[in-house]
Amino acid sequence: MRKRLSLLFVTSLLLACTATSFAAAPVADLVKVGLSKDLIYFVFPDRYLNGDTSNDSYPGYNPKETAYFHGGDLKGLTGTCSAGDNGLARIKKLGFTAVWVTPLVVQQKPTPNGAGYHGYWGVDFLNVDPHLGTKADLVAFAECAKKLNLKLILDIVTNHTGDVISYNDQSAYISADLTNAKNPAWLNDLTNYHNVGPMSNCWGDGPCIQTGDFYGLDDIATEKPVVFNGWADVYGQWIKDYGIAGFRVDTARHVDDNFFKNWSPQINAAAKSVGIDNFTTFGEVWDVNPINLMNYVRRNKIQTVLDFPFQRSATEFASGYSDATVVENLFAYDDLYTSATSDASNLVTFLGNHDMGRAGLIIESKRINKASELLPRTLLGHALMYLTRGIPSVYYGDEVGMTGSGNGSDQLARQDMFSTKVSIWKNELRIGGSPIGTGDSFAVTDTNPIAKYLKVLAKLRATNAGLANSVMQVRYAKDSLLVISKKDPTENRELLVAFNNSTKPIKAAITSATSAGGWKTLLGKAILSSKNEVVTMTVPALSTVIFKANKSIDKTAVKVGKITSEMDFLSGYYETKALITSKDLLKVTFYCRTGSDQPWISLGTDTSSPYSVYIDPLEYPSQKLELRVEVINSKGLTYELPHASITIATP
Repeated sequence: MRKRLSLLFVTSLLLACTATSFAAAPVADLVKVGLSKDLIYFVFPDRYLNGDTSNDSYPGYNPKETAYFHGGDLKGLTGTCSAGDNGLARIKKLGFTAVWVTPLVVQQKPTPNGAGYHGYWGVDFLNVDPHLGTKADLVAFAECAKKLNLKLILDIVTNHTGDVISYNDQSAYISADLTNAKNPAWLNDLTNYHNVGPMSNCWGDGPCIQTGDFYGLDDIATEKPVVFNGWADVYGQWIKDYGIAGFRVDTARHVDDNFFKNWSPQINAAAKSVGIDNFTTFGEVWDVNPINLMNYVRRNKIQTVLDFPFQRSATEFASGYSDATVVENLFAYDDLYTSATSDASNLVTFLGNHDMGRAGLIIESKRINKASELLPRTLLGHALMYLTRGIPSVYYGDEVGMTGSGNGSDQLARQDMFSTKVSIWKNELRIGGSPIGTGDSFAVTDTNPIAKYLKVLAKLRATNAGLANSVMQVRYAKDSLLVISKKDPTENRELLVAFNNSTKPIKAAITSATSAGGWKTLLGKAILSSKNEVVTMTVPALSTVIFKANKSIDKTAVKVGKITSEMDFLSGYYETKALITSKDLLKVTFYCRTGSDQPWISLGTDTSSPYSVYIDPLEYPSQKLELRVEVINSKGLTYELPHASITIATP
């Protein structure tokens, strides 16, 4: 199949057969987004805490029904900003370093079926929805976050607005009473919308997924300059006014392919103008296939995305539905994301959310297990998220064991943290606790085992840099046991993290990059012995354990081979491999150039064996490339492979 699609002519250039080592020159760190070391708490302000009852009287307030506003607001989420309070100070105490809030903009008028408590039905994008508070309340919220050293992430929508446009057959119109319903004014111009009906059955030119109305909401023509420049002005001002550190972009797969190329540079410039040099944008692209997902980063130029493939694999492993090789295979796809500007460590990971449902319920739904297993399996899922690669995000309420009623998704996954008036939520199962009844979730936070465990994991990440989204290598993946190595970048020490999703202890021998000095247990109660670089461990059932080497990595020998490249028939990219043998946790950077008189261009850095990158043929159509690979080991020595050349076929 590969030969039929294209075989690349790979030629080793006339260089020395064996690479020599030499002291490494300073090399820039891997490209990381501004949130790369953060722990994110994702929260609905309307469902967190009611700090101002005076704004409960607005239309759409009905705390007994799941589809309406319940009274939570910015004042409640802010709190007193003092220790012991249930606002941002509580979130900080749980170990989070960033807070992601649902959209705060003014929503369309409520309908008989519900209101925009969730924030995704915006009509006035320049102001704060009065149900949630005022601009002054948002300033106070931002000031408190800054005081507590919490970064703010704002959920935004660029694909659509609230439902204002109507159709007469296939003719779009705005009723007379709604001609100025939106703000800014360019949003009231019908020509700035696609107006082709529902996404499921649209008419007109272009793919319905990008031009159709998302569940009846007005789909904006994001390919138009007035739109992408207008959105840059709108959301750039939110950054300037409130010090926002990042955006989560809703329905990012539904905008024009070139939207982020046009919009993001303006957003980054707005952030830099107020001293935010590493602004982070992550998009919601609901796709569980890494081959599809990576194109939104590599080609559409979304800075990074929510990691739906991780969500599926992590919850399946935590439930016991799948074994360790499934997670290993997921991480094997990470090289697809590697480029000169990003890699898989920038992906935002999660176990559940406001659309699909909560972590515990999803884990429970994957496989029938004993009721007593739900808590340890939920803890296992969170450990996998906190301790592997990516930027963890926890959905509010998961820390106190919220699950969900019925199918547990959408409205049924958006419970109140404060005392609820929704009858079904009073009697829901709580993981690690009892149904909440008439009480509130704040009172049970300190006693819930999930909240306690998240604090432990957060502290371990804060005190061991190697656990916080650092270099990672899968060491062992068989049956129910997954073991990874991570590398502390400051101490140059190796950490071993093992995850067991079986109901029985598992014993395994693991080859590491550290041979002398022994190991210290940081988490769990595993039995461990080591001889040379082989670590033998017995990992208890349904648990996670962490070991840290007492001495620096000392197995640093590197044996280099050749560079190969050929088209990968699944992705259409050129899979470019560097044959390298080492027990060490290496830094391998790939380069190319189009001629001997041209500068070398970075293709990205891989830090996990086997070492490879994927070259996009659209970036080098019908060109001959010279390839170069540089390897840096844990002692700072650099090795270089014999160069190779390839010819990119015409796409």
